[in-house]
Parts: sequence; C-alpha cells; structure tokens
Amino acid sequence: MAKVVLTLFLIGHALGDFYLQSSELAIGKDKSFKKLLKHGVIYLFSMMFVIIPVFSLKLLKWTVIISIAHFIVDLVNFFIKKKITIDDKLDALAYSLDQIIHILVIIFTAAIIYFLSEPISYTYCIQYILNRSQIDVMDIFSWMLILLIIIQPFSITIKKLLYRYKPTANNEEGGHLNAGALIGILERCIILLLLSVGQYSSIGFVLTAKSIARYNKIADDPKFSEYYLLGTLLSVMLVIIAYLLIF
Repeated sequence: MAKVVLTLFLIGHALGDFYLQSSELAIGKDKSFKKLLKHGVIYLFSMMFVIIPVFSLKLLKWTVIISIAHFIVDLVNFFIKKKITIDDKLDALAYSLDQIIHILVIIFTAAIIYFLSEPISYTYCIQYILNRSQIDVMDIFSWMLILLIIIQPFSITIKKLLYRYKPTANNEEGGHLNAGALIGILERCIILLLLSVGQYSSIGFVLTAKSIARYNKIADDPKFSEYYLLGTLLSVMLVIIAYLLIF
C-alpha cells in the first residue's frame, strides 16, 4: 500500500502544480501573495481529491502536511524572487530545485507513513470492485501518473531547461503555432507505448519520422539543429527514466 499512497501523492502533485495551475497563476504567484495562497489552496484540494480511494483521517493529516510544506517552499521562492532578479538560467535552476524539493517531500512523507505502519486500506467501494473483478488498481494508478507527467510537466520542464539554448530567430516560421509542443507530446506518448510492449527498436523510427519533417531546418541552421537534438534527447530520456521508475 505504500507504493499506492506514493503514486497517489505524485498524481495529486502533478494535478495541483501543473494541470490545475494556469499560466497566469504560475506567473502571478511569484508576484502576488494572494495568488500564491490561491495556488496553495488548489494544491491542497487536489491532494485531498486523489486520496479518496484510500481515504482516512490519518492519511488526510499527511496530505495536509505535504500541502503546507509545498506552500512553504513556494513562499520561500516567492521571497527570493522578490529580492533577486531572476534571468532565464536562474529560472531554470529555481524551477528544477523547486520540483526536486516538492517530490522529495512527497517521497519522505510516504516513507514515514510506511515506517510508522499507518493503517491504509481501500475505501469500501474500491474494495468491493476489487473483490468482484481482476482489476489491478496499482497498474491503473501507475498509468495515470506516467500519462499525466509526460504531457504537461515534461513539456514545461523541457521548455524551462532548454530555453537559453533556443535560437533567437523565428524558427517556427512557416509552421503552426505550438505544433512543436504537440509533436513532442505525441512523440513521448508513442515512445511510452512502445516501451510498454517491448518494441524498443521501433523508437528509432519515431525519431526518424520527426527528423524528416524538420530536415531542411536541421541542415541549414546549426543552432536550431543543436536545440532540436537537445530537446529530442531530453524528451526521450525523461520518458525512459519515468517508465523505469514507475513500472
């Protein structure tokens, strides 16, 4: 059950820190305490929502603790950004440290719950369904988690980490707005499916197809080709690491 709790906490984090946080709120919480508080409340409710399958008052206590710790980390980040001018390089570093701390807090909390042998069980409805079917709930939770993180969190992470390598010229000229981000999401989803069925060699065909569409740009613009290669390799690496860790 410890793995179930950890997975649910991570799902709650993905929902609260990415999907339920608009771009406006993400930017505004660094400048406005009111918006930071709003994000904290949304995050708390997202964490409370995901523990419904194993809900208990003791688990709710740990959920509140995680949410408070999340708010404190964001609050420290808020004051730092008030004092220091953050450029793109520092922004990527701050984002990385922020997410690492949040995830470590969740892992540490799940470990405490495990070592304290907190009584955790599925709610009556979930247990009833499990007793009458052969559904692997942990497998469902794992797929929910990995699908959530390879879409928006990975897209934002790649954008943050590689922003300073992005060529200044308008390399999307002639293409559709945000098409690159959508291509990246589809690429990661296809790679995930290939990993799940053991078709590792087929991943190369996906990357080849993606490269063909940008062949002229890659051949004519060295800076774009480097940025493209970094983005592709980072995207593939993140999917593989996530798959190995979750499954």
